[in-house]
Amino acid sequence: MGFAAAMLQCPLLLLFAAWYCSPCSSFSSSQKPEILISRSSATSRVDGDEVSRHHQSISNYEACHQRIWNNSRHRPCSSLVPMSSTKFNVGQTQSRHIDHDKVQATIDNFISTVQASLQDESFVSFTLKGPTAPRQKKQKGKSNATCEDDARLIAEQKEKLRGKYKLITGRLIRLQNKKRKKSASNDDKTGVVCLQATIKYHLATDVAHNWKVEGITGDGSDVERGLKRLFLTAMGVHDNDDQMLLSEWGRPRQDGSNGEMGIISGELFTTSGVHKLQLSPSSKAKFTLSKQKVAQENEVGSQPIISSHDKAKNVPLSPSSLFFQKLGVSNSEGKPTVGMASKLRQCQKYVEIVGNLIDNSSSSTFGDASSSIDSSTSIRVIDMGCGRGYLTFSLHSYLCNKFLPLKHSVHTQGIDIRPKLIQEINGIAQELGGDFNSLNFIEGAIGRTDGNLFESIRDSNGGSSLDILIALHACDTATDDAVWFGITHGVDIIVTAPCCQHELRPQIDNVATSSRNHPLNEILRHAIYRERSTEIVTDAMRGILLEIAGYDVQVFEFIGGEHTAKNVMITATKSKRTLDESRKEKWLQDRREKLAELAKLYGITRQRLATLMGEIIAEKQVAGGTA
Repeated sequence: MGFAAAMLQCPLLLLFAAWYCSPCSSFSSSQKPEILISRSSATSRVDGDEVSRHHQSISNYEACHQRIWNNSRHRPCSSLVPMSSTKFNVGQTQSRHIDHDKVQATIDNFISTVQASLQDESFVSFTLKGPTAPRQKKQKGKSNATCEDDARLIAEQKEKLRGKYKLITGRLIRLQNKKRKKSASNDDKTGVVCLQATIKYHLATDVAHNWKVEGITGDGSDVERGLKRLFLTAMGVHDNDDQMLLSEWGRPRQDGSNGEMGIISGELFTTSGVHKLQLSPSSKAKFTLSKQKVAQENEVGSQPIISSHDKAKNVPLSPSSLFFQKLGVSNSEGKPTVGMASKLRQCQKYVEIVGNLIDNSSSSTFGDASSSIDSSTSIRVIDMGCGRGYLTFSLHSYLCNKFLPLKHSVHTQGIDIRPKLIQEINGIAQELGGDFNSLNFIEGAIGRTDGNLFESIRDSNGGSSLDILIALHACDTATDDAVWFGITHGVDIIVTAPCCQHELRPQIDNVATSSRNHPLNEILRHAIYRERSTEIVTDAMRGILLEIAGYDVQVFEFIGGEHTAKNVMITATKSKRTLDESRKEKWLQDRREKLAELAKLYGITRQRLATLMGEIIAEKQVAGGTA
């Protein structure tokens, strides 16, 4: 006998289905949603529009909310177990049913513990985790069609998560009035202490909400109301008052995952221990103290850990460094001067990148502060095209702070073609003295750099060294000259940010105008795309050539495009690969073939670095390259 027939013949079963699908016990008989029973399949569906109209009434909404926190045995509302678009069979009902009593008791325990920790000033932070997004796993032997199907399925699953909670973090902050903040001292405790909840959504913009901590001892505090609404929204209960906790996409899609909670787990950190929250599966919902901290005798008494709303960034260089002040980048308080904020960020990012390259370099163990290295070892830097030296001073200061305490010497040489500029920045280095005595600048062109610069430092120091070559924004083929200098002198690390890649443009223009059947004709027929293609192809060829020269290469964005359009950085470190001769030759042959294919596609017959290295990139290679 079919399910529909069984339902019609059994009034008790029909009554049970009507009660189970109703959104809450406050739903009147006139508001009862329509139950659709298919004669062809044992499925049922609730019309969610009626549920939405039911909750348009604020009295009904508040009644539903109150029922949740009073541990009612009835299901608070259909949104908790989304049924408006879900098909299910009776056999699956029990496995998907949420144990609301247990979940509500667990949430109540979490909220009360947060409030208690705020009262006794032991609160540190909390985290709440939502459902995780699926990720595609790499599996060998899969066909392209199968991989595409997997990617499509994962994209659909991610779309279902749009607007749902991904991660919620809570911390204490102190909000101050702007006028009072300017007049207040650094240790002033004025301002309003708030619990800040930062909500990260799936595929949506993050938001933050501040709940005042004052009045936490009373009923209905901001913190209590905020946390309750947070959990209610996670369970699918929404009303006009809760819109602020939703992402810009509004109510998340109901995907029919009845047993899934919007918040899966979490942690509450206090000075006394770590509390674990588990809400999924609902049958195992619990909130427990997992780690207990024993207070030490020398510890200061329990104090609230309050973060400034203007949290200091963890940067490699102090913004108030004297060299920054001398160069006009910042003032004595570490604030950037007018128009120099982006330059300060650029300096910090730059030294961070170079520092990571040094730590990962295969040529030494400089990155390990615990290593016992002969004090005769040195770090030697040449900055070709240093300009006014903002980045040169920054890197030298960073290296001195990092390596001088380890008894390693640091020497930095800046090169630029402008004599007046060289005189100015040499004066600044001499005025700073101290660590900057080993920083100096000389006048010269990149292509005519004296090859004895590194050797002179080595001779005076008499030990091993880590050599670094910098060439940022060296115009056109000057970048190739700098890279070639680094290759011929066995430099360990090469850092470039290419600029004004003009050498290949005439060759690409020629291909665009002479071959209308070219596979890239629809791209290259536009001048702006030819310009961008010139930049991309030039740097791609440089990357392959550096690999052929024995370097591991990375290409990435240096700083944001809002600061400069020339924001691509190429870094090269001596390769760690150890291949036998046959495998090495095969690998080099593959790299050379890729280089030739790229050159052929864009009609490139000559490139400065390839010519200097003696690499043939086309049959019509022009001897001597370009000047």
